[in-house]
Amino acid sequence: MKLGREALVSALELPQDLCLGAAVITAIGCRELTIENHKGILEYSPECVRILSGMCRIRITGKNLMISYFNRESMKIEGRICEIIYE
Repeated sequence: MKLGREALVSALELPQDLCLGAAVITAIGCRELTIENHKGILEYSPECVRILSGMCRIRITGKNLMISYFNRESMKIEGRICEIIYE
């Protein structure tokens, strides 16, 4: 059924972040990352932050990673960001 919802949202050209709970990720260079529409933190260390979103898990790897802002809807990660991986 999930694939059916994705196809419907795509066919109707609706925003995926609102309809499917997709995360919105904004990167500013390799030093700052803002994630909106997350469902929580799964793992947090200076080298890796794993986030749960409505559609997948997101792994951010780097050096000296720090969550500088966090609330129910968004978070900001700062540090040397090397990879953003969708799991």
